[in-house]
Amino acid sequence: MDKKVTTNDIAKTLGISRGTVSKALNGKADVDQHTRRLIIETAADMGYRRLDKAHYGPSGALPDQTIVLMIREARYGDAYWSLFIKNFEDEIIKANHHFTINVITIENENLLNLPGNFSTHPPSGIVTIGPFKKDYYLKIKSSDIPVVYVDTAPDITDSDILADTILMCNREYVYEMTSHLIKAGHKRLGFLTDYSLCRSFADRWEGFCDALKENNLSIHDDLVFGKKENQHISVENISNWFSSITEFPTAFVCANDFYAVIAKTALLEIGISVPRDLAICGFDNDSSISMLYPQLTSVDSHVEHVARRAFQELLWRIANPDAPYELIKITSTIHYRNSTEGYVF
Repeated sequence: MDKKVTTNDIAKTLGISRGTVSKALNGKADVDQHTRRLIIETAADMGYRRLDKAHYGPSGALPDQTIVLMIREARYGDAYWSLFIKNFEDEIIKANHHFTINVITIENENLLNLPGNFSTHPPSGIVTIGPFKKDYYLKIKSSDIPVVYVDTAPDITDSDILADTILMCNREYVYEMTSHLIKAGHKRLGFLTDYSLCRSFADRWEGFCDALKENNLSIHDDLVFGKKENQHISVENISNWFSSITEFPTAFVCANDFYAVIAKTALLEIGISVPRDLAICGFDNDSSISMLYPQLTSVDSHVEHVARRAFQELLWRIANPDAPYELIKITSTIHYRNSTEGYVF
């Protein structure tokens, strides 16, 4: 016979007090909307028998919402964001809300055009994923529609975020990986990125620089790809760049796993093997990349959790439109694998 679920079980699962759980399940007014909804959904998932969803609807859950997910056309179909969309949609379906995706063309972004139906049928809330230009984020903000940004423009800092924003701890983990390489004996390191693409990449670059500066190591401009205008990642572009390097590093830190695999492929074309001749690491622990190169050192991106957290944050923002903006940073885990650990000095 299944064990009966109690309010104490729910409290332990969520890491909150039993009293808060009881108040939420009994419709008390002194539990905020975000916490109430989380408790009710957790109780339902755990099979709490005394939960009457019809009873808790008005007090515990927001009415049906129309949620819009906005993504750049160039990023639509990307493996990482496709997984985010799937998990985000699962959350929408569980909550019985409505969901649409607006794919933004570069032309509409440059012209600062929001989707046409926003003026006549504005959604209840917006989640943007991947990078847009700062001006476009400002345009979205001007609509006064509750919004959560998952990642943001590289020139938007912590002190001037334009809305609730979710980021990985990008700077911290690249700093830690780079420091690990330095402790292993690497003194000449390179970095592959597209600095202007998004805040995450800018933060990862800063983490790389922090580690080198702390260890009194030089940042070699000739070993950095993606800081100059029109430097875009491809095997051909990286191969051409490699041909200009007179002295290779012993390690490349890459802004994500895709860039790491591109670099590895280009290195093989010129006879440099990873990790025999050079160490390399990425970021995201991308499942589509790990099938191609399972030995890549990388950082978990926790895309499923990020999607869930973005949905929760948007519901909270809809219910609390005047609260201060929140900057949410997601912690992670570094997986050190053979692409770095197999290098021998």
